[in-house]
Amino acid sequence: MKKFLLSASVALVAMTGAASAAEILIYTGGGAGTNGEGSTYHEGIGQGVAEFLEPVADDLGYDVRLVPSNGAVANADNVGATTDKIVFGIGQGGLNYDAVEAGKTRILRTDLPGECAMAFTNEPRITEWSDIIANAPRVTWVVPENSGSEAFIKKVYAEDANFGGTPNFTYATGSDEIVATVKNPENRGTVGLFYAYPNPTSGLINTAAGQDLQIFGVLSPDVAKGDDAYYLNRKAPYELAWFGFGETKTTRAMCSKALLFVNDIDAITDTWTAADARQILAAVEAAPASAFVPEGGSLAKLMQQVEKMSDEAGIADMVSDLENQVQGR
Repeated sequence: MKKFLLSASVALVAMTGAASAAEILIYTGGGAGTNGEGSTYHEGIGQGVAEFLEPVADDLGYDVRLVPSNGAVANADNVGATTDKIVFGIGQGGLNYDAVEAGKTRILRTDLPGECAMAFTNEPRITEWSDIIANAPRVTWVVPENSGSEAFIKKVYAEDANFGGTPNFTYATGSDEIVATVKNPENRGTVGLFYAYPNPTSGLINTAAGQDLQIFGVLSPDVAKGDDAYYLNRKAPYELAWFGFGETKTTRAMCSKALLFVNDIDAITDTWTAADARQILAAVEAAPASAFVPEGGSLAKLMQQVEKMSDEAGIADMVSDLENQVQGR
């Protein structure tokens, strides 16, 4: 019997101490207090991790529960703050995390399905990433506050020689609010950022495409050269044909494999729980990357299709793609 739970209701949180101790949590995305709908961290990557964990967790008497959260940065913090149970979280590759640097959170895997960075805008003077470079002082990024998207843009401005100074931000939450802010013609120069598994069927990039916004990939070779987490996907999809309907549209975008966080199991005081954690972690570490692509759930078929169509390339190709943009080719 499947024993991983998708609900994040208050009723599930208000459990007895014994039941709570027999849970393994996976912090995902979609927003704390929500049901995680539309989040690839929750319905896709987290689903794949839960499917893998369920058999070994079941043998040891644990349930596996997916917990919607505010994304990668929050996940690292939530995982690191837990010392009484086994906790995992999904993270964004290529970022620095305070909880990891403090030793409270460990990065267990760096090869979960890849996430890609795409920008979208209603600004007629911006149609591709080279236009962002040329007009950087006039660009305002629309992102959730304290999100992985905000952290990524700060990283780009700090490490990419094409940029200088501090990025401008307007904070918004949820796909609808972000896209509405970007689309408002009074907000000249506003650009949204999508850094997640490319899901053309729901969520932020789907909403942006549905509003006919200009969508293009982020290309920052300077950032990629500084961290081997990054690579180029020349076919990152933002619209997808299904059963002969619609049109598949892709862009060239820099990407990074998603991370799997785990808490410091040495800090778990219960000896049996700590021993269980070591057994579970050994199984997770020994598994191939393909074991974490979901077979069930709402995004399983999508992720399997996207994985097959992805065209992964190296940093040299990212450099040439960006140079071609700048030179107008």
